[in-house]
Amino acid sequence: MNTGTFILLIGIGSLIIILMFVTIITRRDRGEPKRKGQIDIIADELERHKRENFHLKAELKRLNSLNNLFFASMIRLTARLNPEQITTETAGLLVNYLETNELAVFLYDEKGKRLNIVASQGLTDNWIPKIVYELGDGKVGLSAEKRLPIGRREFDFFGQKKEPYQVFDPDICYPLVYQDKLFGVIAICRDNNFEEREKNLLGVVSTMTAVALNNTRSFESISFSASTDPLTKLYNVGYFKDRLQEELNRARRFQHSVSITIIDLDKFKDFNDSFGHQAGDQLLIKLAKIFREHFEDTDTIARYGGDEFIVLCPEIQKQDAARIVGNLMHDLEMYDFGRAKTGNKVTFSAGVASFPDDGGNVSELVKAADEALYEAKGMGRNNVRIHYPKVEKI
Repeated sequence: MNTGTFILLIGIGSLIIILMFVTIITRRDRGEPKRKGQIDIIADELERHKRENFHLKAELKRLNSLNNLFFASMIRLTARLNPEQITTETAGLLVNYLETNELAVFLYDEKGKRLNIVASQGLTDNWIPKIVYELGDGKVGLSAEKRLPIGRREFDFFGQKKEPYQVFDPDICYPLVYQDKLFGVIAICRDNNFEEREKNLLGVVSTMTAVALNNTRSFESISFSASTDPLTKLYNVGYFKDRLQEELNRARRFQHSVSITIIDLDKFKDFNDSFGHQAGDQLLIKLAKIFREHFEDTDTIARYGGDEFIVLCPEIQKQDAARIVGNLMHDLEMYDFGRAKTGNKVTFSAGVASFPDDGGNVSELVKAADEALYEAKGMGRNNVRIHYPKVEKI
């Protein structure tokens, strides 16, 4: 191969290399916008996911906060020991977590067999005492009777008639039931349908409310047992002295009187000897019932021991207290108590004292009333004596 041919070949090869390089560069330049577009799309997608992730984190934080508040509310709810506090807590909790127009919490009155509103949101005050349901009456009464959640569909399914109140037509009702014991009903009115999660929440809240109400009744039962005489079901001496101290504190603050009366049955031993101790116990039970009927609900009656009773009358002068006891003594004449068999009637003697005239504390008042009682017995029994610096008969 001569030099000319060699140079020609080199020139051709260089040209081919240059053409290849130009082709590569051209292709790269043509693909650059496409790749750049793809990169932009990916970047936009990443940014969108970033924003969504931020919002999801914020929503998760909000839900966790609501969850914590919800469980804190549930803890407060179950810690309450007063039905009014429990139902108020329930109403407030549901208003915070559910969209509602009107909401009412009913408690079941076992004696009257009725459901009464004890807590509400959105209802006019003058209507609240008028909205009362019996079992099976309306969605509220049906929910209580069936012990089931009742909405409009269930109401129609059971073939019920229209609601008894135009001002209150609940969309859903949940019974407050624990261990098959009915405590009440939660009723809610609103425009939108209830989602499944909202129904689940209602189920949880209604159950926990029923548990709290059951705990309250259990606590009241235990407290009642601890503060009452097992035979007569009147209060015991310990409870009486606590109540007397409370009333003395109030009397000092508001400058009013407090009177106490000690009642002692006359010749109770003779009654026991004639009829037996069981009959004596029945007599004490009957007398306790009579005492409850004669004294006010604001008064406190206790069994003082054996055949003795003690009564606290707030905001009453001792003369008025003695008059009440005198009327009781007179009314007792109407009761037989076995008089037909023995010819003996049941009577009692009583001593009355009051704050501030006869004492400034529990011990002084009880001592003064006891002194008046001793005087009454010394005067032949079956009479009432008022404590004065010198005891006088009324």
